Amino acid sequence: MNQPGIVALHAVTTANALRFAFTESGDDETRRMLLLQAAAFTPMFHANARGRGDVGGTKLDELAGTSPGQDSAAVEAIMHSISDNRTQACEQLHGYLASGGATQPLIDAARLLVFFKGTNSHDYKFSSAAFEDYALLSPGWRERYLATSVFNLRGAGDQDNGLSERVRAALA
Repeated sequence: MNQPGIVALHAVTTANALRFAFTESGDDETRRMLLLQAAAFTPMFHANARGRGDVGGTKLDELAGTSPGQDSAAVEAIMHSISDNRTQACEQLHGYLASGGATQPLIDAARLLVFFKGTNSHDYKFSSAAFEDYALLSPGWRERYLATSVFNLRGAGDQDNGLSERVRAALA
């Protein structure tokens, strides 16, 4: 959110991979090493982000929310805002979730956009990591976490990728 791009994206996907390895490992020593790796990588990614320029000062616990409603039209509005104004999309998504909006239709819509709009492996890796980890966070934080994911997701107004055009033609 404070510096969208490759460093933040890799911070999320690395944390996700380390968390996955931790949960899948049955060896206590390996699990402790994975925790240490996560603790070491976090400040490294932050330092790398600072090396790339300004890291904004927005704090996750101060994230504002504006509710676009709780229906499918609200989900569609959020997906369009991702293309037009990511800060607005973040606020809308946070408001949508904080006011009780259903998560699954939102994640389904975002996943579909990754398949039709995604242009590289990072689009797929990031969305998978963000959606997996969202479910593991405690209420109150998970909504904020998912809201900030819009800074590295594809929006409804983004250009379709070549694959989606070929699939549509094949199904026509």
